[in-house]
Amino acid sequence: MKKLIFILILIAAFATKSFAHCPIPQWCPEAPLHQTLCPGESIEEIEFPSVIGKTLVITWWTDGTRFASIKTPDGITVSGDASTPLGDREYAWPVSIKGAPTDIGTHHYTVSNTCGVELLHGSITLNALPTIGMVTPTIDQTTALNIAFDSTLTLTAEPAGTPPITIQWYSSTTATSSGGSPVSDATGNTFAPPSATVNTDGVYYYAVATDGCGSTATTDNTSGKHIVGPACTPWIGATGCNNNALTFTLGTPTFVTNTTWQISGNGITQEWSDAVIAPGCAKGNTTNIDEYANSVAVADCRQARQAGVGFLGHYFSWCMVHRFAAQLCPGDWRVPSCQDFVNLDVALGGTGDDRSVTNDDTSNGWTGTDANEKYTGTATGTWGGFRFTASANFLTSPYSAYWSYTQSSATDAYYHRFDLEMVNPQFNFSKARGFAVRCVRDN
Repeated sequence: MKKLIFILILIAAFATKSFAHCPIPQWCPEAPLHQTLCPGESIEEIEFPSVIGKTLVITWWTDGTRFASIKTPDGITVSGDASTPLGDREYAWPVSIKGAPTDIGTHHYTVSNTCGVELLHGSITLNALPTIGMVTPTIDQTTALNIAFDSTLTLTAEPAGTPPITIQWYSSTTATSSGGSPVSDATGNTFAPPSATVNTDGVYYYAVATDGCGSTATTDNTSGKHIVGPACTPWIGATGCNNNALTFTLGTPTFVTNTTWQISGNGITQEWSDAVIAPGCAKGNTTNIDEYANSVAVADCRQARQAGVGFLGHYFSWCMVHRFAAQLCPGDWRVPSCQDFVNLDVALGGTGDDRSVTNDDTSNGWTGTDANEKYTGTATGTWGGFRFTASANFLTSPYSAYWSYTQSSATDAYYHRFDLEMVNPQFNFSKARGFAVRCVRDN
């Protein structure tokens, strides 16, 4: 009767195929039958009690091939009281499974008696090392302080491996994915590079994935270079200007041409005008006034003429621009701030700060002609030109200087300079200079 009960228990255990535990407690090894290992880890030795049989048959198989046995996986050893199995996969007690597997994946095993009755089942799983894909995109990007990089170019890296997987993004001064510094709070599959710190030399980014085993993988590449140019540091108001002395009556302003330019990029969408022509501002309509301490400036707005082109915009001292801003750029147009010029430069692929250019050197992607084309819409467009302090003399092509509404000190203000020598959206100079004005409005 006892033998019958024993056989029934065996049949029930085999029929249910509940192999996560031992069907009979006395058969249970102290170590788990199912073990999952990280790379380099060893099996917690599985010793089978003698009560389940003096001779055991250990058979290995993989998922989907339960009835097609394979050799003992590399790195795993099955030991008995003999140096070799007694027969085909037969081991005499004491029998154990141990070692450090080297084959990635899950390796199943069954423990049977010599009559072919399956007694126990287990598995040894060796997890793979984590992987992490390439950083995309890899193009260079520029912006100015506190202006976000283009949101359509957010960096991405896709990890895989044993969960849970974490990611840490790093910044590097070189285009190599090692030796960098971790970026605070940058732990997602996607990463928007920060723009809260000026870095005109540029930085690169890469990602490191860490899996549940503590193993790491690093992207094979880095992002493109990310440059953050400085922002303007404006003074408030119009220090030093005696605006009460400015009594010009300006007619309705127009632009040199009716062409306007739509600029989009880095979250900025704006429309820019050509240079302003201000009726009522003509040569001879001048008054010498004390615009700011210890400096006498010509407060006229004479119009420049460029050979082969014709009349350009009027040139204004900065105090005049500040005084008549609402008239020069009426309605929803406005005189650009220094930051508007920085945004424009960044949206067009610049760095938002000073950089040298020449007609012959295209290494930085900007030449004198390029700058004019980018800022006026055409390589043959009108240059802004400028007038010297307290002078009727002016220069036109290939020089451009456009006042911003932002002063940089009691005597100087920011303006946008681009010519054959440099591009700088936040250059600053004497408020007495006569520069052109162009208008901007947000779309």
